[in-house]
Amino acid sequence: MNFRIVLTLVFALVAFPAAADKTGSHDIWHRDKLLGDVGGARSAMGAHGVAVDVRLSQYYQGVTSGGVNENAEYGGTLDHRVNADLTKLFGLWNGLSLSVHARTRFGEDINADVGSFPLQNAGMLMQIPGDYHGTDVTGLTATQAFTFFGGPAAASVGKFDVIDTVTGFFPHIDAGQQGFWGVHNQVSALPWFGAVRGLSLYGVIGVTINPEYKMAQSGLMALGTANESDNWGSLSDAFDEGVFMAAFHRFFWKMDDKPGYFMIFVGGSTAKQASNDPHDFVAIPGVINRTPTTTTIGPTIVDTKEERPWDVALYVYQKFWQAEGDPTRYATFFTGATVGPDNPQFAQFSYFANVEFFGLFASRPLDRMGVAGNWSGLSDNFEDLVSPVADLRNPWGFELYYNAAITPAVRIGPDIQFINNERDGDDLAIVPGVRLVIDF
Repeated sequence: MNFRIVLTLVFALVAFPAAADKTGSHDIWHRDKLLGDVGGARSAMGAHGVAVDVRLSQYYQGVTSGGVNENAEYGGTLDHRVNADLTKLFGLWNGLSLSVHARTRFGEDINADVGSFPLQNAGMLMQIPGDYHGTDVTGLTATQAFTFFGGPAAASVGKFDVIDTVTGFFPHIDAGQQGFWGVHNQVSALPWFGAVRGLSLYGVIGVTINPEYKMAQSGLMALGTANESDNWGSLSDAFDEGVFMAAFHRFFWKMDDKPGYFMIFVGGSTAKQASNDPHDFVAIPGVINRTPTTTTIGPTIVDTKEERPWDVALYVYQKFWQAEGDPTRYATFFTGATVGPDNPQFAQFSYFANVEFFGLFASRPLDRMGVAGNWSGLSDNFEDLVSPVADLRNPWGFELYYNAAITPAVRIGPDIQFINNERDGDDLAIVPGVRLVIDF
């Protein structure tokens, strides 16, 4: 498919205005779910505390020049979410709820065509990047709400979908399906790889909630180190190699009556990783090396040391524009940085900044657009370690997107990213794409 044709179609569709349902109308052009109340079924379930949401996200994205390989692919996910208030449903104790998230992944992504580290499509990370197809329950958690020192709090236990968890910390991300596509334009993620070892993890998370801002203010978490995104491993095996532990706190404020916050997030893992310091590797001579087809006698390279990963992240968020009389139309600035040790992580630093507009144009109150940039600093040890086989550089990227609401339930929009991957010999990758998201 020619990208010019696709983008022409997108901008033609944008010409039809979409508006939020402010009049009580429930026709297809104004309701936030394409199927509406489904003959009263949605309202009936809601009366018993059950909410069912289905979202189809489709992507057509390609590398038109640069990167590892020029290629384009179509893929997507079908997200099935069920949230149940168990107090209403079964009459259990107050504040108990259950959340289930299943994902169906289809099609292909272009992660390998751009590079190993850029992660230019958050929506296609789950369950496993690449050519994985299938349906899996990536999240299943029970949550108990309670009062802690006079304020609201909650504790969740179960299997955590990592993208949902990050969206819980930063709700405007919306699971990477409505705003920015690139992972590194939404959070300073790269140094955390290694400390966080999967996209679905067993564990427990407890948070206090700021009642004014309706966001988690402080929290603690303990998660396993075995990936469960495409399987159901045993609970004991998930913690065999160690535990990822983290804590965070937000400091809220208002600037010109517009909300903002500063957040510090600290985490680390008890699971040890192989050192990436070249000096920690030794050659043991005379060892027999066997493969399925050959047997040779020669030196074997062995890593003699292991280290535990840790990271510190800082985030700043500020709403800087608000349309008069319409709280749904506003603009935000969001930035973050992560720093970790030079060993054992392959990335030591990561930084991003973005600006987003929600309903910038009065005639398009549900549209969303943004611009972002990111930079990551690789570990010197890691660069030295792989230098005999590859020359590396610090990756960076730039992204611009527009998300147009055809109706409140159907959104489509173009995205373009310029990515300098980690491979020193590759040219700048130009990565356009089109996304269609439908909430049923």
